[in-house]
Amino acid sequence: MQPEDMRHIAVIGAGTMGAGIAGEFARAGCQVMLADTSDTRLEQGRARLTAAQNSLVEADLLTDAEANAAVDRVRTTLSLEIACADADLVVESISEELQSKQELFSRLHGISPSHAVFASNTSGLSITRIAAACGRPEQVAGMHFWNPPHVIPLVEVARGQETREDTAALLLDLARRLGKRPILVRRDVPGFVGNRLQFAVFREALHILAEGIASAEDIDTAMTAGPGLRYGLLGPLRTADLGGLDVFAAISQYLFEDLSVAREPATVLKELVSAGRLGAKTGAGFYDYTAEERDRLVQRRDKLLLHILSVSSRS
Repeated sequence: MQPEDMRHIAVIGAGTMGAGIAGEFARAGCQVMLADTSDTRLEQGRARLTAAQNSLVEADLLTDAEANAAVDRVRTTLSLEIACADADLVVESISEELQSKQELFSRLHGISPSHAVFASNTSGLSITRIAAACGRPEQVAGMHFWNPPHVIPLVEVARGQETREDTAALLLDLARRLGKRPILVRRDVPGFVGNRLQFAVFREALHILAEGIASAEDIDTAMTAGPGLRYGLLGPLRTADLGGLDVFAAISQYLFEDLSVAREPATVLKELVSAGRLGAKTGAGFYDYTAEERDRLVQRRDKLLLHILSVSSRS
């Protein structure tokens, strides 16, 4: 099967990620079935999908006609059987809980065409263990889109122990058809690649905060005004190449021993969670948020990212 042959896509789960993923496939011309367990969740998913397409129009990355056509290509259903009946690809985007995913994949095998490929949008759970619940683990892989899916180009295609090479290759080519920048995660490791990098930085940021070296705001400024700017173009390894590997080796010699090697969540993080300070969604985390500030921050983030996408698409 070739990427252009994958015309019917089932997305299971209409949350933030599922709705966004459905929109990505629909914009590429696929017919999409978006499934969830309640009409309310489906209505919310369609609203998210529509809002995402409209934001692309506002960024001059899409015309009104293209946005409307993408939305029209997505149908919703409460029936898993209906969603999967004609699917060439089934993308799972339900709660990040292994047992729930295994239960779903155990059902997918019996209700999907024999040629169908299955992908999990897990952000780092074991693809091997998820695929083991399916009757055709060789046709299962990770396909991890990043939030927000209509903005972030990265898609991680992760192989489980039984994933066939052609299954992974097909999903990589399909992601490119969507205009994404996919990578292949060759081994089934927790967190894949993106989250391992993200949480390595997060662990050190928590360490710096707990040690009183800098404030939360200054830690964030150090990243956004420093290495974060470079990483958008170069990444950490090319940055090291340009800086000189001898220089990076010398710094590593004295710095690595002083970096955090924590094997569990930092105390400062545990205390925030125990206090109910879960971040923007509860109005407080490392920072305090009003609903208006939270929405403004998200809108500013997405507007900046869309601007970067717009510029890069024209260069």
